[in-house]
Amino acid sequence: MKTKSIIRGILSFASFASVTVGTLTALAGCDNKDYSNASPFDNVVYLDAAELKDVSNFTFNRTIETGQREISALLARPAGEDINVGINVEPSLVDTYNARLGTNYTILDAKHYKLSAQQTVIPKGKTSSKPVTIDFNELTGLEIDASYLLPVTISQVSGGMNTLGGSKTICYVIRRSSAITTAVNLKSNFFEVPGFDKDSPTADVVNNMTQLTFEAIIRVNDFKNGADPREITTIMGIEQYCLFRIGDANFPAQQLQFSCNEIKFPLADYNKLLQAGEWYHVAVTFDTEQKVAVIYVDGREQSRIEDYGKGEPINLGMQKEKDFKFKIGHSYGEPEDMSRQLDGEICEVRVWNVVRSQQEIFDNMYNIEDPVNTPGLQAYWKFNEGQGDIAKDYTGHGNDAKAHAKAVWPTGIEVTQKNKE
Repeated sequence: MKTKSIIRGILSFASFASVTVGTLTALAGCDNKDYSNASPFDNVVYLDAAELKDVSNFTFNRTIETGQREISALLARPAGEDINVGINVEPSLVDTYNARLGTNYTILDAKHYKLSAQQTVIPKGKTSSKPVTIDFNELTGLEIDASYLLPVTISQVSGGMNTLGGSKTICYVIRRSSAITTAVNLKSNFFEVPGFDKDSPTADVVNNMTQLTFEAIIRVNDFKNGADPREITTIMGIEQYCLFRIGDANFPAQQLQFSCNEIKFPLADYNKLLQAGEWYHVAVTFDTEQKVAVIYVDGREQSRIEDYGKGEPINLGMQKEKDFKFKIGHSYGEPEDMSRQLDGEICEVRVWNVVRSQQEIFDNMYNIEDPVNTPGLQAYWKFNEGQGDIAKDYTGHGNDAKAHAKAVWPTGIEVTQKNKE
């Protein structure tokens, strides 16, 4: 790491200098002083959060109320005494960071943060202090898409220790974003919905549906299973019954496909491939009586089929066997196999019992303002928890989704809103 490499270089130089001086002195025979600890460069204090870089983005969804960051003081090597380290917010550094970043951000108002302590201690013989916590609060009071700076720095150090200048300060760039900033990773995982099991009292909300809309925001990081193209990347649905996915046998591994009662559409088309690492809003609508199904990508029609299906209502809550239940991110086979999982992130997963129009899909790709009172919205998992293994159903129907394994919530996510371009 950058800082450690610098420190190793400094220490190597200091050791070399000490050995050289010590050797020359010994040869002169006039000084028995031990120079091994005499160099002013041989120990420094710095912040762990600034070890690699001294600017850190803290971007969060507009609905988030609180947040937290931790920082610790570090020593290059243990000291022979306790080292007291003062840690404070330094408003005078805002201009410095604005000049570096080419910005004109204001400092974050003190009412939106609190440091758990303004001093911490690196104990004798240790190289790390207990963390100081920065608690952010009342974040919904910040202006949407505005950025603020919070420079946190080492203000004083005991024992005559020096600080490592480039890692003395961590400057947080705080932004309440209108974009989605949380999604769950499904590389080795998937979510089930126990409330959709047969005989569940909450399953009726997704039964006897003559119209259907599936929606999700996805980012596939890898369309391969090892060295080979992945045959299927599952978005949601029920295997061999009603499934929205990417790829299939003898079908492009990066093209969307909808299959109801094993009637698959569209035809293979290499002009319709999704790209790895890119965020997409994907949707499919199906009118079982009109027999019309349409696939949308980023709110724009990609594929359409007429005279589709058997004309039968869809029942997502009538399945019993584990391989044929509604799942998000996996469809078939042993969970440990994971050959059909979505190797990437997902959020904003919705099930409707109406056919959403192209305009409705485009206008509401990234949020549904009032999910409890929105007609036709039967299940809605935002995946905005950021922790834990449960994804809340925001419709009020109580059909929370449950992770098969411990859920992973990546940081640094920000979904581009393509309907605002």
